[in-house]
Amino acid sequence: MWVRIQEVAFPADRSDELVARFRETAVARHGGDGYLGFRLLLDRENGRALEVSYWETEAAVRAVDAAGVVGATDPSLATTERTNYYELAIDAA
Repeated sequence: MWVRIQEVAFPADRSDELVARFRETAVARHGGDGYLGFRLLLDRENGRALEVSYWETEAAVRAVDAAGVVGATDPSLATTERTNYYELAIDAA
């Protein structure tokens, strides 16, 4: 399994708007071959978030990115500061 983590910055006073926007668009944006799931981790006070999506293979996540699928937010609401890809080596509950 592969994980893409995008670091997002946004105005702290717009956190509810950001969450609503991700809720409306994240699954549709990520859906497709190899997609396994999505989480949004939020630091409301500091205007920071981690967008975490799960994929069957590295090729699946990179194909979505190569297709130019954009983030759930427009630049007036949030900016993606960094995107990283990781192989999930251990998944323990």
